[in-house]
Amino acid sequence: MESWNRMDIAYLLWLQGIRESLPPFVEQVFLAISAIAISKALVVLPCLLYWCINKRAGQYMLMSFSFGGLCNQLIKNTVCCYRPWIRDAAVHPAKDALAEATGYSFPSGHTQAATNIFGAIGWFYREKRKTLSVLCWVFVVLVAFSRNFLGVHTPQDVIVGLLEGIVVIAAVGPLLRWVDEADGRDLKVTLVFMAIVVAFLVFATVRPYPMDYDAAGNLLVDPEAMKIDCYKISGLTGGAVLGWFFERKYLNYTVDPKKQGWKRMAVRFVVGIAVVVVFTLAAKVLQQLGVSESWYQIVKNFLTGIAASFVGPAAFCAVERRTSRGGETA
Repeated sequence: MESWNRMDIAYLLWLQGIRESLPPFVEQVFLAISAIAISKALVVLPCLLYWCINKRAGQYMLMSFSFGGLCNQLIKNTVCCYRPWIRDAAVHPAKDALAEATGYSFPSGHTQAATNIFGAIGWFYREKRKTLSVLCWVFVVLVAFSRNFLGVHTPQDVIVGLLEGIVVIAAVGPLLRWVDEADGRDLKVTLVFMAIVVAFLVFATVRPYPMDYDAAGNLLVDPEAMKIDCYKISGLTGGAVLGWFFERKYLNYTVDPKKQGWKRMAVRFVVGIAVVVVFTLAAKVLQQLGVSESWYQIVKNFLTGIAASFVGPAAFCAVERRTSRGGETA
C-alpha cells in the first residue's frame, strides 16, 4: 500500500509541474469540467429524461446517482482518507479547487457523480445513440483526470470512484428489470433501500471519526461536515426511492414525445421543475423554526427526491387531465 501511495504522490507532483507551466486558462478549463460534475443544475437532466424524453432512462440516471452517492459516502466515511496535500506537503492543489475539496479524499465524489450521471446515460444509450454514449464517457474520463490535474485527488481516489460508479450502473439496470417481472417486487426493493438509508444514517452519526489537527490547531477534516454530506445523500436517496414506488403504484404515466407532442412535454417540464423548486424551498421553513442542520438537510433532500420522482409527475398529470377535459368540453 505504501508503494501505491508513493506512486500516487509522484504522479500528482508530475501533473503539478505540468499545470504550473501551462497558461492559467488551462487550469480554469479543468476547474469548469470538474464543477459540472457536482453542479446543482444537473438535477434538470434526470428530470428532463424522466418526465419528457425517456422515463426508464430518467429512472436509470436518478437511481444510479442516488445509489452511487450513498455508496461513495459510505466508503468515504469508513476509510477516512485525508487529501493528498495533507499526506504530502509537496502537493500544492489548484487554489480555486479547494472550495469543493474539504472532506475525505477516497474515493472521488466528483468522479462517482460524473459516472453515475453521464456514464449512466452513456450506458443506457450505448446502442441507440452511440455518439452520445461516447461523448458521455469521454466527459466522465475528463472529470476523473481533472481531479488529479487539479491536485485534489490521487489516482486511487478517481479509479475507485469510477469503478464504484460503473458497478452501480451495472446493477441498476438488472434491478429495474427484475422489479418489472413480478408484482410486489417494487415494495420489497423500496423497503430494503429505506432500511439501508436508515442504517447508513445511524452509522454515519454514531461512528467515531479521526480527530487530527494541523499545526494551527484546526481539524484536518470536520466530522460534522462529513455527517452533513451523509444526511444529504440519504435524504435524496430515500425520497427518490419512495417517490419511484409511489409513481409505479399510483401514476404509472407514459412518456412518448412523438405521440404526446413536444408542447405537452414542455408543459410537463415547467410544472415539474416548479414543484421541485417549491418543495426544496419549503424545507427552509425548518431553518426558521430552529431545526438542526442535520434534520434540515435530510428533509430538504428527501423533499427534492420525492418531488422529482413522484410529486412533480403527479402535478403535471393532474394538469394534463384537466386540460384534456377542458378540450373535450370545448
